[in-house]
Amino acid sequence: MNIYIIGILVILALLFIVFCYASFIRWYARRITVWFSFKKLEINRPIEEYTKLLLEENGLIDVEVKKIGFFASLFIGNTYKKKTKTIRLAWGTARRTSVTNLASACKLVGLAKLHSEGVKGLGAVAFNRYFSWLPILFLPLVIIGIIIDLISNSSVGILSLIFALVGFLFTLIPFVISLIALKVEKKSLKYGQEIIIGMNILNEEEEKKIKRLFSAWKKLYVINTLFNAFEMLYFVIKIIFSSVKLFGRK
Repeated sequence: MNIYIIGILVILALLFIVFCYASFIRWYARRITVWFSFKKLEINRPIEEYTKLLLEENGLIDVEVKKIGFFASLFIGNTYKKKTKTIRLAWGTARRTSVTNLASACKLVGLAKLHSEGVKGLGAVAFNRYFSWLPILFLPLVIIGIIIDLISNSSVGILSLIFALVGFLFTLIPFVISLIALKVEKKSLKYGQEIIIGMNILNEEEEKKIKRLFSAWKKLYVINTLFNAFEMLYFVIKIIFSSVKLFGRK
């Protein structure tokens, strides 16, 4: 068994462990989320109004709150747009007055607060949301390189390696950005937790559960970053192995 196969098996084993842990955290977070989804707020006002009120209380009067439609919600979701200083609430979040949706809004208020403090990295959060799929281009690029090599009757495989390197860049860039975004997301969750607890609308049991929910959200961000790290490590081993085969030929 060569080093390449051993390296791949180790990565697969670690990925399996992370996957199992991630599945448990997602189940746990979903369980608390559903519990809070049925927990109506005492004052039955739209989450949009709650968000505006929280922005005012935190001195963020220049931040706009916008409710987006159903179809836009499928692609955008709950986001904070740095360029226009706008909190965009998804259709499902804005329409249902629940503790879960309020927690999501508080997290966005946390992002707006970080922006007002001049914290760097909010752009990374947006990039991570829309371009985290880039690593999936690795395999198609390698296949294209192999096809071109076959068509050109090249036995060297140089194009396969070049396309693999490009695919690796599409993995490396999102990984670096996800590390920056992780730091910002964790801070926004910290602010979000402080904001919702500071509203004094939760009892002692609910406060404990909301802390667990925010903790689970933080862990999910870390887990997603770990997945990117293992994916990048796999590509590194793949490229090194391909390079050894390529330049080891006589």
